[in-house]
Amino acid sequence: MSPPVKVESFDHLKQLAYRENGDYVHFYTLLAGGLARSSKRISYRPDSSEFLIINEIDESDEEVVEGELASRTNLVEAVERGAMFCCD
Repeated sequence: MSPPVKVESFDHLKQLAYRENGDYVHFYTLLAGGLARSSKRISYRPDSSEFLIINEIDESDEEVVEGELASRTNLVEAVERGAMFCCD
């Protein structure tokens, strides 16, 4: 298994979350200064500029267009804080 890759930017998140076959990619965000983490599976669809997100804690899912990602999730903030990692 490869070591986790730190998500460096929003564009990097889109690149890491995209799979031509539509598969989801495993990510996690660090919470409470690294004391906890939130695991997610994310798929980015460039044709619709949409992120499909499954929150692994409860298997809830969200479909979020790119322009609403910052207001509807904590992913953009996590990337900006250096607290988001790809572990796929």
